[in-house]
Amino acid sequence: MDLSALCENGWPCPTADEMAAIDAHAIESLGLPGRLLMESAGRAVARAILEYRPATRRALILCGAGNNGGDGFVIARTLREWDSRSDPCVVLVGDPSRMTDESRENFELLVSSGLSVTVGLDKGLEALLEDADLVVDAIFGVGLARPVDGALAQIVAAVNGSARPVVAVDLPTGLDATGGSALGTRMRADLIVTLGLPKLGLALQAQQGPVRVADLGLPTRAVEAVGVQQHLWTATAARARLPSRPHDGHKGTFGHVFVVGGSEGKTGAAALAAEGALHSGAGLVTVGVPAGLNSIFERKLTEAMSLPLGTDGCSQLPAEARDATLAAAQQRDALVLGPGVGTDPSTQRLVREVVAAFAGPTVLDADALNAFAGVPEQLAGAGPRVLTPHPGEASRLLRCTTTEVQSDRALAARMLAARSGCTVLLKGARTLIARPDGELRINPTGGPALASGGTGDVLAGLVGSLLAQGLDAFDAAALAAYVHGLAGDLQGSSGVAGEVARSLPRAIDRLRSSTGESDGDPVLFSFP
Repeated sequence: MDLSALCENGWPCPTADEMAAIDAHAIESLGLPGRLLMESAGRAVARAILEYRPATRRALILCGAGNNGGDGFVIARTLREWDSRSDPCVVLVGDPSRMTDESRENFELLVSSGLSVTVGLDKGLEALLEDADLVVDAIFGVGLARPVDGALAQIVAAVNGSARPVVAVDLPTGLDATGGSALGTRMRADLIVTLGLPKLGLALQAQQGPVRVADLGLPTRAVEAVGVQQHLWTATAARARLPSRPHDGHKGTFGHVFVVGGSEGKTGAAALAAEGALHSGAGLVTVGVPAGLNSIFERKLTEAMSLPLGTDGCSQLPAEARDATLAAAQQRDALVLGPGVGTDPSTQRLVREVVAAFAGPTVLDADALNAFAGVPEQLAGAGPRVLTPHPGEASRLLRCTTTEVQSDRALAARMLAARSGCTVLLKGARTLIARPDGELRINPTGGPALASGGTGDVLAGLVGSLLAQGLDAFDAAALAAYVHGLAGDLQGSSGVAGEVARSLPRAIDRLRSSTGESDGDPVLFSFP
């Protein structure tokens, strides 16, 4: 499958329903036999097993009654075909009367080849695990839509408690192919071989074993016909959006960012946003701050300029600074509003009035978002606008709980984008970027080094820098998330926000000079 034309925005990541529609279109409209797809899938997984564990002789293959189980039957037949010493143990844990036509065909082919299939677990799973080199989870794949319970939950518990490596076919049993959450309980997996395309649920997983994407030869037209709206953002896609840096460029070429924020006790947030903008290539940065705190910013920041707002001695931005703030913003190329701005009622009024009146490229972060709790519709603007909430801020905007946001982050990001009319960058493990029309990008970079106060402020400044350099809201947010995460990854397992900001040039240089996904992507997906 040549997906190069489809991957301009990253790798398509279908939901369970979309993957079923892609398969159906390939089979029914384009004439690709379903049995051929199953054969390709099983052989791809068998190849991955032997690359992962070359000495495998006794694979315990647990098969469901659906097409995932059919893949398992092909795997067993292929392992024996490729190595006569291989003696796979195949167990049908599903109901034989509910087997699909393709699955039944491969069941019969397996039996006719001389390999037996055990129906049920009368012998006891512990004994089978003891004899096995490796477990293949071919029970459900994308077909699971209910919680794992009863006998199946006991199977999952036994495999998870064993010392045997586990290879999952398409998806581990118990993983929601669309939402990425566990359906009751889930099978652990040391290697996942996902079929055709990475599923959305896998892309949303922050921690997992390595994932290989097996090319099944799906026609590109089948993917195009379904119109998948979720994409795993990749190094290639991110690199294509990097702003150019012409040799004859100067500070006026690369945009002027205006950061408005800071309050007593929170001067660091605005300063870090300025650092994020400066270290990501903005030509000029000005920080609009409460007049009474201006001297602090003069000491904190060397490369950025400061602009005192409000009356002498004020430590919060007052509503009376509205006109001065707007006038300054209109003279710059992008506005970053919110880092450290606080929740003083007068400040919140300033935020609401500036947001309503300013039509230029804007990033809204932190307490600038909290000023619109429950009314995200009021965030809409004429120009490019990016919201950068963490889950708590998103929950306040949507008037729901943080748990509800985290239980389906893709849905929450899309809902907020649709209601606000803005691009939404929902921070977290696997940061999501949503556009009002439903398009979603999943960012693969970033790890524990970003779990430190202030890194979100750096990200807000980085988004503002990219807006000031001419990117549209969706590309600026996605590229910023990628570069910010990569800068964090370069720090290792821990770091502080200032170090992440100072690592941004190294992350950008690494991305710009890399060739291919593996050079720029720390994500664990391996593509054909």
